[in-house]
Amino acid sequence: MKFAKTDITGLYIIEINPFYDARGELFKPFTSSFYLNNFGNNVNINIKEVWFTKSKMNVIRAMHLQTGEFACEKIVSIISGRVHDVILDMRKESATYGKIFDIELSENSPKALYIPTGCAHGYRVLSENAIVMYMATQEHSPKDDTGIRYDSFGFDWGVENPVISEKDAKLPPFIKI
Repeated sequence: MKFAKTDITGLYIIEINPFYDARGELFKPFTSSFYLNNFGNNVNINIKEVWFTKSKMNVIRAMHLQTGEFACEKIVSIISGRVHDVILDMRKESATYGKIFDIELSENSPKALYIPTGCAHGYRVLSENAIVMYMATQEHSPKDDTGIRYDSFGFDWGVENPVISEKDAKLPPFIKI
Protein backbone atom coordinates (compact mmCIF):
# COMPACT_ATOMS: atom_id res chain seq x y z
CA MET A 1 0.00 0.00 0.00
CA LYS A 2 0.97 3.61 -0.47
CA PHE A 3 -0.85 6.86 0.17
CA ALA A 4 -1.39 10.22 -1.46
CA LYS A 5 -2.46 13.47 0.15
CA THR A 6 -5.42 15.34 -1.33
CA ASP A 7 -6.42 19.01 -1.45
CA ILE A 8 -8.48 18.50 1.73
CA THR A 9 -6.57 18.54 5.00
CA GLY A 10 -6.48 15.05 6.55
CA LEU A 11 -8.10 13.28 3.56
CA TYR A 12 -5.89 10.58 2.06
CA ILE A 13 -6.08 8.19 -0.87
CA ILE A 14 -4.73 4.74 -0.02
CA GLU A 15 -3.57 2.80 -3.07
CA ILE A 16 -4.06 -0.92 -2.52
CA ASN A 17 -1.67 -3.43 -4.06
CA PRO A 18 -3.73 -6.55 -4.72
CA PHE A 19 -2.25 -10.03 -4.48
CA TYR A 20 -3.08 -12.27 -7.46
CA ASP A 21 -2.78 -16.03 -7.83
CA ALA A 22 -4.65 -18.91 -9.48
CA ARG A 23 -7.51 -18.58 -6.97
CA GLY A 24 -8.18 -14.92 -7.70
CA GLU A 25 -7.31 -11.72 -5.87
CA LEU A 26 -6.75 -10.49 -2.31
CA PHE A 27 -7.28 -6.83 -1.41
CA LYS A 28 -6.28 -5.38 1.96
CA PRO A 29 -7.56 -1.80 2.50
CA PHE A 30 -6.50 -1.64 6.14
CA THR A 31 -3.40 -2.69 8.04
CA SER A 32 -2.88 -0.83 11.32
CA SER A 33 0.94 -0.77 10.99
CA PHE A 34 0.69 0.92 7.55
CA TYR A 35 -1.50 3.69 8.95
CA LEU A 36 0.66 4.14 12.07
CA ASN A 37 3.93 4.16 10.09
CA ASN A 38 2.66 6.66 7.51
CA PHE A 39 0.37 8.92 9.53
CA GLY A 40 1.40 8.46 13.17
CA ASN A 41 -1.02 10.16 15.52
CA ASN A 42 -2.59 12.17 12.70
CA VAL A 43 -5.20 9.47 12.08
CA ASN A 44 -7.42 7.36 14.29
CA ILE A 45 -7.17 3.65 13.48
CA ASN A 46 -9.38 2.40 16.29
CA ILE A 47 -12.03 0.85 14.00
CA LYS A 48 -15.27 0.14 15.87
CA GLU A 49 -17.72 -0.68 13.08
CA VAL A 50 -17.66 -2.07 9.53
CA TRP A 51 -20.57 -2.13 7.08
CA PHE A 52 -21.30 -2.54 3.37
CA THR A 53 -23.76 -0.89 1.02
CA LYS A 54 -25.00 -2.47 -2.17
CA SER A 55 -26.52 -0.03 -4.63
CA LYS A 56 -27.75 0.12 -8.22
CA MET A 57 -26.71 2.41 -11.09
CA ASN A 58 -27.41 6.14 -10.57
CA VAL A 59 -28.06 5.74 -6.85
CA ILE A 60 -26.63 8.67 -4.93
CA ARG A 61 -25.90 8.06 -1.28
CA ALA A 62 -24.96 11.49 0.02
CA MET A 63 -23.83 13.54 1.84
CA HIS A 64 -23.38 11.92 5.25
CA LEU A 65 -21.32 12.36 8.38
CA GLN A 66 -21.58 11.71 12.08
CA THR A 67 -21.12 14.66 14.44
CA GLY A 68 -21.13 15.35 18.16
CA GLU A 69 -20.01 12.80 20.68
CA PHE A 70 -19.84 10.06 18.02
CA ALA A 71 -18.09 12.04 15.28
CA CYS A 72 -15.82 9.64 13.44
CA GLU A 73 -13.23 9.04 10.80
CA LYS A 74 -14.02 6.58 8.02
CA ILE A 75 -12.06 4.39 5.67
CA VAL A 76 -14.09 3.78 2.51
CA SER A 77 -13.22 1.30 -0.23
CA ILE A 78 -15.02 -0.41 -3.08
CA ILE A 79 -15.61 -4.14 -3.17
CA SER A 80 -17.24 -4.37 -6.59
CA GLY A 81 -18.40 -2.02 -9.32
CA ARG A 82 -17.59 1.66 -9.82
CA VAL A 83 -18.61 4.81 -7.96
CA HIS A 84 -17.95 8.53 -8.22
CA ASP A 85 -16.97 9.33 -4.64
CA VAL A 86 -17.30 12.86 -3.24
CA ILE A 87 -16.06 14.44 -0.01
CA LEU A 88 -16.91 17.94 1.25
CA ASP A 89 -14.91 19.53 4.07
CA MET A 90 -17.48 20.88 6.54
CA ARG A 91 -14.99 21.75 9.31
CA LYS A 92 -15.41 25.52 9.76
CA GLU A 93 -11.97 25.80 11.41
CA SER A 94 -10.25 23.95 8.55
CA ALA A 95 -8.10 25.74 5.96
CA THR A 96 -9.95 23.62 3.36
CA TYR A 97 -13.49 24.37 4.64
CA GLY A 98 -16.02 24.12 1.79
CA LYS A 99 -13.55 22.37 -0.53
CA ILE A 100 -14.79 19.41 -2.60
CA PHE A 101 -12.72 16.36 -3.50
CA ASP A 102 -13.97 13.74 -5.94
CA ILE A 103 -12.52 10.52 -7.31
CA GLU A 104 -13.69 7.42 -9.15
CA LEU A 105 -13.35 4.26 -7.09
CA SER A 106 -13.35 1.02 -9.05
CA GLU A 107 -12.80 -2.65 -8.34
CA ASN A 108 -10.32 -2.59 -11.26
CA SER A 109 -8.11 0.01 -9.56
CA PRO A 110 -8.48 -0.64 -5.83
CA LYS A 111 -8.14 2.35 -3.53
CA ALA A 112 -9.41 3.37 -0.13
CA LEU A 113 -10.13 6.84 1.23
CA TYR A 114 -9.29 7.90 4.77
CA ILE A 115 -11.95 10.53 5.55
CA PRO A 116 -11.37 12.76 8.59
CA THR A 117 -13.98 13.77 11.13
CA GLY A 118 -16.08 16.70 9.93
CA CYS A 119 -16.08 15.81 6.24
CA ALA A 120 -19.32 14.79 4.52
CA HIS A 121 -19.12 11.79 2.21
CA GLY A 122 -21.25 10.47 -0.62
CA TYR A 123 -21.11 8.72 -3.94
CA ARG A 124 -22.96 8.01 -7.17
CA VAL A 125 -22.98 4.47 -8.58
CA LEU A 126 -21.58 4.33 -12.12
CA SER A 127 -21.88 0.57 -12.73
CA GLU A 128 -24.90 -1.76 -12.82
CA ASN A 129 -24.30 -2.50 -9.10
CA ALA A 130 -21.65 -1.50 -6.57
CA ILE A 131 -20.68 -2.70 -3.13
CA VAL A 132 -18.90 -0.17 -0.92
CA MET A 133 -17.26 -0.99 2.42
CA TYR A 134 -17.02 1.45 5.30
CA MET A 135 -14.85 1.18 8.41
CA ALA A 136 -15.60 3.75 11.12
CA THR A 137 -13.91 4.81 14.35
CA GLN A 138 -17.29 5.06 16.12
CA GLU A 139 -20.41 2.95 16.04
CA HIS A 140 -23.44 4.39 14.27
CA SER A 141 -25.32 6.82 16.48
CA PRO A 142 -28.75 7.81 15.12
CA LYS A 143 -28.77 11.03 17.16
CA ASP A 144 -25.41 12.10 15.68
CA ASP A 145 -26.11 10.90 12.12
CA THR A 146 -26.51 13.91 9.85
CA GLY A 147 -25.66 15.27 6.45
CA ILE A 148 -26.49 17.79 3.77
CA ARG A 149 -28.47 17.58 0.55
CA TYR A 150 -26.46 16.12 -2.30
CA ASP A 151 -27.42 18.99 -4.63
CA SER A 152 -26.75 21.92 -2.29
CA PHE A 153 -23.00 22.52 -2.50
CA GLY A 154 -22.35 23.11 -6.19
CA PHE A 155 -21.21 19.66 -7.27
CA ASP A 156 -22.39 18.25 -10.63
CA TRP A 157 -23.20 14.57 -10.11
CA GLY A 158 -23.68 14.01 -13.83
CA VAL A 159 -27.15 12.50 -13.57
CA GLU A 160 -30.56 14.15 -14.05
CA ASN A 161 -32.78 11.75 -12.12
CA PRO A 162 -30.73 10.09 -9.40
CA VAL A 163 -32.16 7.49 -7.08
CA ILE A 164 -31.97 8.87 -3.55
CA SER A 165 -33.50 7.86 -0.25
CA GLU A 166 -36.36 9.79 1.33
CA LYS A 167 -34.04 10.56 4.25
CA ASP A 168 -31.35 12.01 1.96
CA ALA A 169 -33.94 14.11 0.10
CA LYS A 170 -34.89 15.75 3.43
CA LEU A 171 -31.35 16.65 4.51
CA PRO A 172 -30.69 20.38 4.95
CA PRO A 173 -28.68 22.34 2.37
CA PHE A 174 -25.03 23.23 2.84
CA ILE A 175 -24.64 26.87 3.81
CA LYS A 176 -21.06 28.07 3.78
CA ILE A 177 -20.45 30.50 6.62
